[in-house]
Amino acid sequence: MITHGINRKFRDIQRLQQILSLLTKYGFGYIVDHLDMENNLLSKKIVKITRAKTPDLLNLSTAERLRKILEELGPTFIKLGQILSVRPDLIPTEFCDEFEKLQNDVPAFDFEQVKEKIEYELKEPLGNLFSNFSVKPIAAASLSQVHFAELKTGEKIAVKVQRPGINKTLMADLDILRILAELAEKHFTNGKLYNPVKIVDEFTKTILREIDFTIEARNIEKFRRNFKEDDSVYIMKIFTHLSTKKILTMERIDGIKINKFKESKHHDSLDEKQIAINGADIIFKQIFTHGFFHADPHPGNIFILKNGQIAFLDFGMVGRISQTMKKGLSDILISIIDRNARGLVEAFVSMDTLTKTTDLEQLEMDLTDFVDNYYDIPLKDLKMEVFFPDIISIISQNHINIPSDFFLLSKVLITIEGIGKKLNPDFNAVIQTKPFVEELLKERYSPANLSKAIKDFVKNLYLSANLFPKNFTVILEKIKRGTLRIEFEHRGLENLIHILDKISNRISFSMIIAALIIGSSIIMRTDKGPTLGIIGFTVAGIMGLWLAIAILRSGKM
Repeated sequence: MITHGINRKFRDIQRLQQILSLLTKYGFGYIVDHLDMENNLLSKKIVKITRAKTPDLLNLSTAERLRKILEELGPTFIKLGQILSVRPDLIPTEFCDEFEKLQNDVPAFDFEQVKEKIEYELKEPLGNLFSNFSVKPIAAASLSQVHFAELKTGEKIAVKVQRPGINKTLMADLDILRILAELAEKHFTNGKLYNPVKIVDEFTKTILREIDFTIEARNIEKFRRNFKEDDSVYIMKIFTHLSTKKILTMERIDGIKINKFKESKHHDSLDEKQIAINGADIIFKQIFTHGFFHADPHPGNIFILKNGQIAFLDFGMVGRISQTMKKGLSDILISIIDRNARGLVEAFVSMDTLTKTTDLEQLEMDLTDFVDNYYDIPLKDLKMEVFFPDIISIISQNHINIPSDFFLLSKVLITIEGIGKKLNPDFNAVIQTKPFVEELLKERYSPANLSKAIKDFVKNLYLSANLFPKNFTVILEKIKRGTLRIEFEHRGLENLIHILDKISNRISFSMIIAALIIGSSIIMRTDKGPTLGIIGFTVAGIMGLWLAIAILRSGKM
């Protein structure tokens, strides 16, 4: 029973009431009704929904109204919107564009709370840990805020402090989101098609990783190791003895935000064209060489140092690329560069992303149209911000199951292309990727990798051949004993038993009604007939009316 689930899972009934009331306020009351909230919650007096609407709000687009709901609901829902903004396979493009406007900027929390949190986490008075600590934060976001400070050794640092009570708020919101996703799958026709439960589960993993600062610290250390031989990039140092799950102490980066570079005094002394190339190369190394990339490289997170080095901030959100995905991505880019539709199809097949509903012939036709659209465009004019959305649209239409990191990756590439063009109007990200992709292909077909592939193939062949006699003997033995079982799935008949059960129940119900009518007719002819007969007819009438209503509500006459 859903009410039991509500009582068990919801940590904050008032929060649920706020969510449902906001949906109604912004003109989404039909969703609340469709989720059967009236029967499952309101009738049980668990929540009371405010039905008031503001007419002016209804003049906004659906995407705008949803964005405003997410903003009003705060950190959890803002993060959800931001993550969905890079998933055009899950939500329409206009929603992605609108959710990109979601901002993390919120009022800072009091310094006393900052001091209390640091002293509790690090088990030392603030004065013993730092020679000075700024009262005013340099940045405040929905999950944390950052303060500048200085160590006793004179090192300048930045301290990231988690917002008080955020963990409790997140857990309550995630519980509510999970229940609402389950209800959506149950009550909406296309609920299972969009798989809201899976979306919420993925989001839960993402945001729980983001509020654990030890994970961000490990990410930074991994980037430091990956780029230790690269002078074009600078990765900040982490002070692990001053860091916990809720406190992150890191080296302060003294530089210029990349989007402010042209206005800075260092503009004339540094080559902005080279900076654009270096910035793109750093991202492409993360993707194609390391398979581990910064997933939020917006201009506010990229700094140019005085010596021209590039530094990244905020490593809470990262993406990972498996060898299979890396190979598939390189094949996709090479196929686009070569205008090879068949190569694109083979790339998706090799990534093992096709689902049961993917029509291979239709996919090839769509990709051929895609290639034809770009055939006459010179390589220097090919833009990631144009062809990546087209590719994602084809992925969505053909039900291709691409890992979520692929969509993060596409967003990163489009962002870097935009930043590069601001620094150098002639910058072309597609051309810039070509050496990295060619290096991947060269590495794939190198003697060492081919030798390893042959060894792996021979090893797997040997194991299969070695196991075959044993498996074959087991099958024969089961056949002899009559215990061999073959399982199969007949699609389309999953609900057959349920439907037959309903049919038999209705037939039985109808027979009871008929028996009551016949019995009442017979009783009416006896001495005591009228009273009992009328009772029988009344019961039969009520039961018949109930059955008729049930049939009409099912929509199947």
